Amino acid sequence: MALVRFAGQLRKLVNGNVELNFTASNISECIKNLDAQFPGIKENLCDNNGELLESINVYVNGDNVRYLNGLTTTLKGEDEVDIMSAFAAG
Repeated sequence: MALVRFAGQLRKLVNGNVELNFTASNISECIKNLDAQFPGIKENLCDNNGELLESINVYVNGDNVRYLNGLTTTLKGEDEVDIMSAFAAG
């Protein structure tokens, strides 16, 4: 089971939970499972084409999935997934 953590304002999408455990083979399935438990979360994380919104970052074991295999990034056993808003500095 992967440990999924939510940062900041995204916690409101999962009823204030900071951490949840999910069984999923990849990030896409993880988001699908999240959406089944928390309807509407997918539309807050993904665009109409099913890709991650530019304003959302997802990390697996500290690595941004955009630089791995995107939503098809494989999840195994005790992987840690962090979902957070992207920040702009300036």
